Amino acid sequence: MAESNMHTRIESSANAVYKHIKKLQTRNGRTKCNQYLAEGSRLVADAIANGADIEYILISESYNMEFDSKNIKVYELSEKLFDSLKLTVNSQGVMAVVNYKVIPASSIDKEKTQTIVYLDRITDPGNMGTIIRSCDALGADAVVLSKGCVDLYNPKVVRSTMASLLNVPVFFDDNPEETLTELKEAGFGIAGTFPTDAKACHTVDYNRKFVLVMGNEANGIGEDICKLCTERITIPMLGRAESLNVATALTVMLYEIMRGKIINQTINRGDK
Repeated sequence: MAESNMHTRIESSANAVYKHIKKLQTRNGRTKCNQYLAEGSRLVADAIANGADIEYILISESYNMEFDSKNIKVYELSEKLFDSLKLTVNSQGVMAVVNYKVIPASSIDKEKTQTIVYLDRITDPGNMGTIIRSCDALGADAVVLSKGCVDLYNPKVVRSTMASLLNVPVFFDDNPEETLTELKEAGFGIAGTFPTDAKACHTVDYNRKFVLVMGNEANGIGEDICKLCTERITIPMLGRAESLNVATALTVMLYEIMRGKIINQTINRGDK
């Protein structure tokens, strides 16, 4: 477990660290501090392994699993005190405070980046978590969150992304018209997903710089962004369902993009 000489005992809810954790349980607190909570052995271990900027770790007095906490401050709490902070039923008695940076979409390297996922007002934490995991698994180079998206560091989002939150570059955007126009001028195709009047996703050429826009769960892509799309893409439905959940649709689309790039790379190499 964590090195005992690094432990500091917290005895009271009046402690400043305890109060700080309470603050980080709110979106306003996370935004002001640029910190979020990673709760549970797997998330804390992943944060350490991925070199996350960990401010400190909290453990309950009964926590006995091992993790490499060298150079990381560790606070120990009684079971009762830790239980008053935990956000999950099975928290396993450990959580970390992780620092993060808010990076604007204008910082995207337009020369090196090939595939960008632009999220327009995605509001469900479960969807956001699944989207981040799919972007990690299927090779998206960057994810952009528009104003109006669910808090990326909401505890439900953090849990559902697993370690992928640490693997995918995420940017934030307050001006979609300016951002997408700049990407278009840099040679990116801007493809929106639509239920009708659109190309089937498997017929599109993805062997180029590409921005995939996914819209709000209830209302789809906003009109201001629709006007900037250079292509309309849809996922053909063979069954009776009219549409897919946005996270599922994103996963299908990213798979098609990845498959298209692999096919083109194989052709260019002359493989059989």
